[in-house]
Amino acid sequence: MLTTLATAKLAKHQEDLVHKFGAENVKFDKSVRTQFCNQCMEITVESRGGAMEHQPQRIVRYTRDGSLWENMIPFWKSDNNQYITPDPMSNPIMYYIKWVVSESVGGFNAGLMNDARTDGYNCPYEIPDRWEYEFGRQWFVDPTLKFRCSKTKAQWEDEQLL
Repeated sequence: MLTTLATAKLAKHQEDLVHKFGAENVKFDKSVRTQFCNQCMEITVESRGGAMEHQPQRIVRYTRDGSLWENMIPFWKSDNNQYITPDPMSNPIMYYIKWVVSESVGGFNAGLMNDARTDGYNCPYEIPDRWEYEFGRQWFVDPTLKFRCSKTKAQWEDEQLL
């Protein structure tokens, strides 16, 4: 009953996250301070190659939408409901974070990923290369695929004052 009351005011995708990760492990406060990747509020994903051709719905701008694992790591959401998120096998206790772009937080059905830089706490906008896109159930490196921090926390805070 308490879980039902706690999730009654949440959107469906938020309820799903609470059920998946537990209420104590997911937050939906965009301004929450996270232990890692705290300095970027907006990420723009760019490509002039295969990712743009085969995953165009994911080559967009993402804004910070919440955090996982007791405010350890943020996730970002686009206007078309795509997420930059750790994948389902990511585990911060094991220092393994694999960033993907997916239809849900937790990374199922990902269309973009970086499988090369998974050791430790790398932020997606700090990973310069080896980003891949999915096409025909195979993964391909797109050397033009970039994740750029397009709005810092300081810029976002300045906008909130206006």
